[in-house]
Amino acid sequence: MEWGENSIAENLPDPLFILDSLGKNIKWVNSACEAWLGRSCASIVGRVLIDISSDFTPICENMILNPDPNTTLRGYDLAIALRGQNTGVFNYQVFPSTHGQEGGGRALLINIQAMKPPSAESADGSVNMLGRMLAHELKNPLAGIRGAAQLLEVDLHLADDLELTELIKTEVDRISRLADSMENFGNTKSLTPESFNIHMVLRKAVLLFNNQNHEGVKIIENYDPSLPMVFGDRDALMQVMINLISNGIEAVKAIRSDGRIEICTGFRTGMKRRTKSGRSYALPVEVRIIDNGPGINPTIRERIFHPFVTSKANGQGLGLSLVSKIVSEHGGIIDVVSETGRTEFSVLLPIENLNDEASYA
Repeated sequence: MEWGENSIAENLPDPLFILDSLGKNIKWVNSACEAWLGRSCASIVGRVLIDISSDFTPICENMILNPDPNTTLRGYDLAIALRGQNTGVFNYQVFPSTHGQEGGGRALLINIQAMKPPSAESADGSVNMLGRMLAHELKNPLAGIRGAAQLLEVDLHLADDLELTELIKTEVDRISRLADSMENFGNTKSLTPESFNIHMVLRKAVLLFNNQNHEGVKIIENYDPSLPMVFGDRDALMQVMINLISNGIEAVKAIRSDGRIEICTGFRTGMKRRTKSGRSYALPVEVRIIDNGPGINPTIRERIFHPFVTSKANGQGLGLSLVSKIVSEHGGIIDVVSETGRTEFSVLLPIENLNDEASYA
């Protein structure tokens, strides 16, 4: 399939260049790129990036230093001036591309929103697009995993073994439901809210990690049993907790053999927000996930919840942006405090039905 036939790529809100495997010649650009450059795709194809503007030089140098087309590259705060336009400051991402090309190629995505302070709307657009792509890629392997778990059950007889296969099927079904909803991730109506005990979600998340090989990482649970029920989507908040715990485990395993993840809950007084209609509501349920890892790089700490922002060598920078979006759709708040040796994510959640008023003032 040629890139010009790819509606997702064509409709991306940010400029997208498709390059050859060396990152040199331009093979195709989307409509947003045409509008940004003020040129048609036909007039750009075959040219090199620095022909358009010498300000693309740092990107080209990055690709020369990293010639493997399967490597994902990122850059931040790059000043680019185009003809007849003032200089803007942009972020960029170079990732593998195989569509319409033999031998592979590279795709360059320019984050045009970087010219102005990021807004929830601009972040939602990027997450929504990526959600559709991820949902499509998840469906087939999920079906295979569930089928394998069902086949395993035939030869298993111990209760503990059957419990694990049941857990696999339950989690595959949960991820499948999440994949179904990712195509409409920007729509809060995709949530299915109900009242439930947040500790049930946390215990299930911890069980998942305890059944994986995380040698050298200790998970400590410190729950307040008097907490009221939260009101939200059980599966979506499960995804939030899994992502935050997983990030903590990855952080501590990278630098130490005595990793510690502490999960705490408590009642928080005085935290209130307002819906767009002006109704005030409280956020009394707090979940804190604390790790003793290296801390978040100060250069990205303020942007850690934005799409494509990550300190992981092979990360995509999507996990925390999805976490932030889910919490926001619940009318909640997520915050992070980080220093060397300690990172704490705090999630504050409501206990009442906001009647589709989760958008806050």
